[in-house]
Amino acid sequence: MCRNSFLLFGKQCVAFFVVLFSTAFASSVMGQVLGQPYRIGDKEVEKIIRRIEQQSDKFRGSLDAALDKSRFNGTVREDDINAFVKDFYRETKHLRDQFDHHKSTAPDVESVLERATRIDGFMSRYPLSPRAQNDWATLKTNLDELAVAYNVSWRWGVYPTATTVADGPGVAVSGTPYRLSDREVEQILKRIEKQSDRFRSALDAALDKSRLDGTRREDDINAFVKDFYKETKALRNHFDQHKSTGADVQTVLDRAARIDEFMRRARLKKDPQKEWSNLKLSLDDLARVYDVNWRWGY
Repeated sequence: MCRNSFLLFGKQCVAFFVVLFSTAFASSVMGQVLGQPYRIGDKEVEKIIRRIEQQSDKFRGSLDAALDKSRFNGTVREDDINAFVKDFYRETKHLRDQFDHHKSTAPDVESVLERATRIDGFMSRYPLSPRAQNDWATLKTNLDELAVAYNVSWRWGVYPTATTVADGPGVAVSGTPYRLSDREVEQILKRIEKQSDRFRSALDAALDKSRLDGTRREDDINAFVKDFYKETKALRNHFDQHKSTGADVQTVLDRAARIDEFMRRARLKKDPQKEWSNLKLSLDDLARVYDVNWRWGY
């Protein structure tokens, strides 16, 4: 009896931890998808664009087959949807070219999505074969991934008309006007690292000649700078591993805020103030790249 009870208890424990692990894993994945906590790298974006290209070809094949067997064959409706698909292909190719030249922007993605809404309007109003509908549904999922990658706030179900402007309902771009490549983000990180070193040297020299030399306030600012360096290094490591997140950037900015408060209150020489101002501008660039809503505490 005791042995059976023990076995039952053990099975319940195993089941509990399996459910707990599965829930935690699912929560983590959903958080990544819904919260957009990480910056999608160039390789991942290239995969999304390639999936869109491949799925577009698949959808076009099933659409043509469905139209040939439908009541729209040879009608103006068929001409309309073929024109919508042609426009969509043109804008997708333009996005691909821009991406390959490291010039892709959120407006490029908007243009692709706007063309896609015309197709979606047709597919919603005039259901064709199950195959064509399924291929379009899959392509829409790929386009949702594209919108996330370029920080475009997007929802389906608002179909453009002749009077719809480019930035009308259905598409909204956040504060980041374009997607920076990995190389450009790395340049920002390098700039922050170099400016941090210049700031630290200027700060050390100014503190040694100030009334704060040897005081607890000097210990405080040195601790703030040390924490800032540590978190900046963690961000760099995560970026190099293609794992950098908005949370990493937020932590760097939080440490920078402590330094900023000290620099506003302390009356030091111009050199450290100038270096800190330059460093803050680069940190603002970093916040924009990772879509972190940030402002300094003035």
